[in-house]
Amino acid sequence: MIQIHYKELKQVKEYASLLNITPLYLNEIVKEITGFSASHWIHQEIILEAQRLLYYTDLDIKQIAFQLGYEDHAYFSRFFKKNTGNTASQFRERKPLFVQ
Repeated sequence: MIQIHYKELKQVKEYASLLNITPLYLNEIVKEITGFSASHWIHQEIILEAQRLLYYTDLDIKQIAFQLGYEDHAYFSRFFKKNTGNTASQFRERKPLFVQ
């Protein structure tokens, strides 16, 4: 479900609503099964897609933020740094260059 909706839905309560359960119950069951909260998995999907876009495209960070459903690119930048330890620019700069 997260892989389908991560661009529009960013909060556990939105996924819980789709499943007709409470956010608390969703978090409890996801944590029991995976060891991580539901919000962790939502964030991981967003970060994975952001990294993919940074690595494989020439889109600027504002465009990537918009593609991922963030209207405020500064918020996206803070979110990326908080979850990866690097800024989006740092991540892009560190991608290995392939020598032919």
